Amino acid sequence: MSHIADGLIKFEEYAIDRARWQLSWRDQPLPLNRKTFDLLLFLVENADRVVGKDELLRTLWPESFVEESNLTQHIFLLRKALSRHESGAKIIETVPGRGYRFTAPVTAVETEPPSAADRMVIKASESITRITLEEEEEDTPEPFSQELNGAHPLLSAPSAKHRIYWIAGGTAAAVALCVAGWFGWQRWLDHTSGAQVRVVLTPMDGTTGDAVLDKALTQALRMDLGQSPYVTVVPGGTVMATLTQMMHKPDDAITPAMAREVCERTNSQSVLSGTVSKIGQHFLITEEASNCVDGSMIGQSKYEAATAEELPHAIDKLAANLRQKLGESRRNIARFDVPLFHDNTPSLDALKAFTLGTQLIREGKFPESIAMLKTAVADDPQFAAAYYNLAVAYASAGDDLHLRESIAKAYSLKNTAMKPTQFQIETMYDSEYTGDMYELVRDFQSWVNLYPNSSQAWSGLAGAQGDLGMDSESLASLTRSVELLPHSQGLLANLANAQIRTGDLKGARTTCDRAIHNNLDGDGIRVRYLQLAYLLHDAALLQEQRAWAQAHPQAVGVLGLESQIAMAEGRFDDAHRLIARIRELHQQQGLFGPDDEASKFGAVDLMQTGDVEAGKKIFQQSPVDIEEGQEVLGLVYTGDIAAARSALHTNETKYPRATMTNRFWGPRTRAAIAMAEHKPGEAAALLESTRPFDKVGRFLPWLRGSAYMAAGQPAAAEKDFRSVVDHPEYDPTSPYISLSWLGLGRALGAEGNRAGAIDAYQHFLTLWAHADPDATYLKQAKQEFAALQKVVALAK
Repeated sequence: MSHIADGLIKFEEYAIDRARWQLSWRDQPLPLNRKTFDLLLFLVENADRVVGKDELLRTLWPESFVEESNLTQHIFLLRKALSRHESGAKIIETVPGRGYRFTAPVTAVETEPPSAADRMVIKASESITRITLEEEEEDTPEPFSQELNGAHPLLSAPSAKHRIYWIAGGTAAAVALCVAGWFGWQRWLDHTSGAQVRVVLTPMDGTTGDAVLDKALTQALRMDLGQSPYVTVVPGGTVMATLTQMMHKPDDAITPAMAREVCERTNSQSVLSGTVSKIGQHFLITEEASNCVDGSMIGQSKYEAATAEELPHAIDKLAANLRQKLGESRRNIARFDVPLFHDNTPSLDALKAFTLGTQLIREGKFPESIAMLKTAVADDPQFAAAYYNLAVAYASAGDDLHLRESIAKAYSLKNTAMKPTQFQIETMYDSEYTGDMYELVRDFQSWVNLYPNSSQAWSGLAGAQGDLGMDSESLASLTRSVELLPHSQGLLANLANAQIRTGDLKGARTTCDRAIHNNLDGDGIRVRYLQLAYLLHDAALLQEQRAWAQAHPQAVGVLGLESQIAMAEGRFDDAHRLIARIRELHQQQGLFGPDDEASKFGAVDLMQTGDVEAGKKIFQQSPVDIEEGQEVLGLVYTGDIAAARSALHTNETKYPRATMTNRFWGPRTRAAIAMAEHKPGEAAALLESTRPFDKVGRFLPWLRGSAYMAAGQPAAAEKDFRSVVDHPEYDPTSPYISLSWLGLGRALGAEGNRAGAIDAYQHFLTLWAHADPDATYLKQAKQEFAALQKVVALAK
């Protein structure tokens, strides 16, 4: 027998109101999308048995094929909603190999349908001295207490005393009506249809006669809707990735049925589809919101434009009207309704150039995108979003100088931009211009507070937290970002990295497997597999990734990690070859900035791990960027200490707020200088201030331990070396893990702990079992280990 009645169904202080399609906990509404709510109803309806996954897939998606991962995600969302009860009992139980079961006892509560008596009215109670506003149930109007009689004229002249009462009473009534009207107006402004809405925006049908303008209108609508905290537009990249999963080609026309399936796969509620038509010189734009379950229309908005130049402004108006049709409050729309362009600007040409430039960024054609975005800002010098995208293009091309110029210009215009664009500008400004990482975290936190459904904001917050070593916080932010955008290879790769860094190796493997299952295989995912294989000493998994890399020789990420592994094992000839290959690939792609940066970073690692001459040769192949901390450090290892000091002074003067410049790279570089000048005690003291960043890179505690060892403080050195070898998960392939084993052996030997020292040396020699025979640290370790063994033998 069905458990679902017309009344309420209660369990564990939750209540299901089917008539209103609402789930609540202690009378607090819990928003669920329609598909997740349908899943809850079906499980409750069948609470007396285990419901198989196939049955759920057939029931919830009767006319389409979806993967089991889609069902799993709805189960996850449902469990998250049902996680507030104090008993902690698992309400949705997984029965391995079979399906799911609803386990909570349910109680049916009959309720009466809402009536006019449930409506709230405002009644003014008045007296001469006070006015009160009361909320009460609407009553039937009472009849007049007395009949009108001809003997009592309607307009008889009142006495003076009564006139005063009438004036006071009338004033009180007027004030009460004004107050009531004001409250009613506020309620009207704040009225919303309920939970926030996630929508899929499809390209407009029809044409303006200009193919670029056609794309620009969809881009403009996406930006206009994007400023709403209530309406979240699924990113275009996610739509394309979902279509690929559905076995469609990127250039396939999106049919209504395809759009609805994308809508369901992305946990959205509505599809937005529009048309544009040209009638003479006039244009008509129509945009319709439809339910992604059955295709029924939710609302429609139409606007006409007399000329092509008026189209961007027509899009602004259409978007505002559409937001209201989707249920957003009028107050919210008024608050977040900045037009894409201001009046009297050549906005149409700027919009077209902006759209093309943005598309070229997505295609990886950075020089072409830069040229097009320069055209956009020339057409409209006040176009803040175009300056921001120009900064993005420069960043992708490795042009840091023009990146900073562009983002500074965007920042000066940020108040003219839509709110999401303001956040984008502010975060890039603090990331790339001021370098204030703590302010950057605050920027992103403000962003996610206002736009909690922005995956970009959560991902950015995770990155900033990770750069500061806030690994647990970064993992939480990435988890939220992936919930919002589950089909992004980059986000899944970042999530796996955060899971590795926090020690959740099983979770990281599951995340990578999930990506492969969802056809999101690629360089980023394989890098995480490779880290896991190396950390777990899983030879089969390691071989699997290397076989994949052989089949994908353009995978720069895997090549970069392999070069790090080679250095971690003392295989410097292999590292040279890999660094050269990465440089070649970057040059083939026209990425000369990233080419120089990657080569120099590799060269500095080579010099630090003992391959000094080869590292110097690679480092000196191209000019030094003194604003890159790693390259300034490289100056120290090549012996140009005066240039390193000068660069430090310049950077600290130019960027007084830069967190990493002043608190990470500055002390690190000065400590390297002190070591080069044979002042290890000074180096150790300088590196004490960097302890908050020890999780960011394994180099810091290794260098500090080396400084303490050189200063004759082996006990202090031991602590730092142990902090590296005890936590390989922070950076599994770091060459400083193996070098810290060597350092630990030296420290323990100096302390007289010969057994511990032998064990540490053996760890190092095992890791360097395949090292180049002439590797500096290998030769030193073998000599020291032999001497230690001799001492132990003599002691016996």
